[in-house]
Amino acid sequence: MKNVSALKLRKGAWSSDEDALLRECIHLYGEGKWHLVPQRAGLDRCRKSCRLRWLNYLRPTIRRGDSSADEVDLMMRLHRLLGNRQAHPANYEL
Repeated sequence: MKNVSALKLRKGAWSSDEDALLRECIHLYGEGKWHLVPQRAGLDRCRKSCRLRWLNYLRPTIRRGDSSADEVDLMMRLHRLLGNRQAHPANYEL
């Protein structure tokens, strides 16, 4: 078994080339088995970094931009119902 601390993993900002490699790997193999993604994609990143980059920035289903009036209304109603507790609006269907 390899000594993980001996590997030189890249940290910091992702380049567009790395993003392209990660997208291609996910396209070929699908999401999951994140421990294999850096090796399959040819990235010098840890598996957690690859997973978080995909889930938070590169996944095609991520919506960016303004919320619709219905979504804002739902968030306001949930806030009135639940208060300042951590409500996860993504868990509720519109």
